[in-house]
Amino acid sequence: MNRMVLALASLSLLATPALAADPVAADPKVQAALQGLDQTLAGEVTKRGFPGMAVAVIHDQTPLWVHAYGQADVAAGVPVTENTQFRVASITKLFTAVAIMQLRDAGLLNLDDPVQKHLTSFHLAGVPHPAVTIRELLLQLGGLPREPLGTSWQDRVMPTRDQLMADLDRQEPAIPAETLWKYSNLGYAILGQLVKAVSDERFEDYVLRHIAQPLGMMHTLVNPPADLKGIAIGYGYRQGDGTREPRAFMPMGGMYGAAGVISTAADLGRFAAFFLSDAESDVLSAESRREMLRVQAIFPDWTGGQGLGFETRRVGNQSRIGHAGRGAGYAGRLDIDPVSKLAVVVLINADENGPTRFVDQAFGALVGPVTAAAALGRPPVVADPAWSKFVGRYTNEGRDSEIVLIDGRLTWQDSGFNDPARTRIPLDPVGPNIFKFTAGALVGEKLTFDLDPAGKVVSMHAAGNTDLRK
Repeated sequence: MNRMVLALASLSLLATPALAADPVAADPKVQAALQGLDQTLAGEVTKRGFPGMAVAVIHDQTPLWVHAYGQADVAAGVPVTENTQFRVASITKLFTAVAIMQLRDAGLLNLDDPVQKHLTSFHLAGVPHPAVTIRELLLQLGGLPREPLGTSWQDRVMPTRDQLMADLDRQEPAIPAETLWKYSNLGYAILGQLVKAVSDERFEDYVLRHIAQPLGMMHTLVNPPADLKGIAIGYGYRQGDGTREPRAFMPMGGMYGAAGVISTAADLGRFAAFFLSDAESDVLSAESRREMLRVQAIFPDWTGGQGLGFETRRVGNQSRIGHAGRGAGYAGRLDIDPVSKLAVVVLINADENGPTRFVDQAFGALVGPVTAAAALGRPPVVADPAWSKFVGRYTNEGRDSEIVLIDGRLTWQDSGFNDPARTRIPLDPVGPNIFKFTAGALVGEKLTFDLDPAGKVVSMHAAGNTDLRK
């Protein structure tokens, strides 16, 4: 995969040479949408009293916008910049999941292995040999409690690695594995320990060497020292007088697999672009990346589902795939939309529930203009004149369908619907009279047109059914 070079904007929206070279980024409607988004987010920062915020918007492998607002350190007047580091909290879980997938692809583990096979110290109160699998922890189906014993986000105390593992003797399962999706920081903390056990590297070193550095994420750290310079100070909830108290930097202890990553909006943009890409990579194969994004467990309220690390949520008719993070004075969200090839990252140095709202505002403003601009940048599709003989209506025991030409592509549609356009499926040519469905229940299957000796189309067939030409 080519490393992505981010064009970093200052506090005002500027057209840089890198942006101007990209037809989507330079499109006037996309620029207008970004300017509108800038005004919206600037207003939200002021209205909600955020200390600071950083935003990255990516289209495919191209950064459209990296932007900063407010202060990384209010008292000292230090502004947020494109290189300001934030704790990304539970977005860390995506890195832990990538590490597990890398070890799986290297043949060092299987996702359906019991965790205890590779981490012998994993046991639970009353269950000396838990059958919980690596996959179940990745999918939040392990049934474990949300937090390890000794964890207090209010008192800002995290167990050390040794404490976390030793306390498992007193940690009972919350529910049986595989019964319900149940979010668990403990589960991902254990996965972090498993990465260390299987790779024989410190988790902190493993993530940097095998994920962050190969992807060009040069401002990303894991479990840094408390006196780290340059990280945005985290602030608490907004008080009645509008102020927010600064919080001392909180070491994550043994919780690094759940919440230990420090990063920037630009670096997380690189990570998001990696999952928007279909290219092969030594970091993780395209097939394994697709596997991570695929929903494998449904949320109890059916609003979305869980992949291997990634969560999917439905917003209108769009799917957004990513993860949120909040705690210890920080909040953030990373989401991608594989259909529009857009990704949005928002990081805030305050305890807030706001990032999801701002990510959704960005998608709402940009999906339309970006999709239209991307289409304008593609060469027009020109239909083969020979396809015109396939156009027409076909019937099968009273149910009619039609073959039409739409935007240069041969397209199937069900004429039995009041609005056949809702059923349209473009067809890709694979031979003179053979095409493939590109969507729907028959996606990838062949549709073959049958010709008589004179070359006239008499029928078409697919998936065991034959429709006669009317």
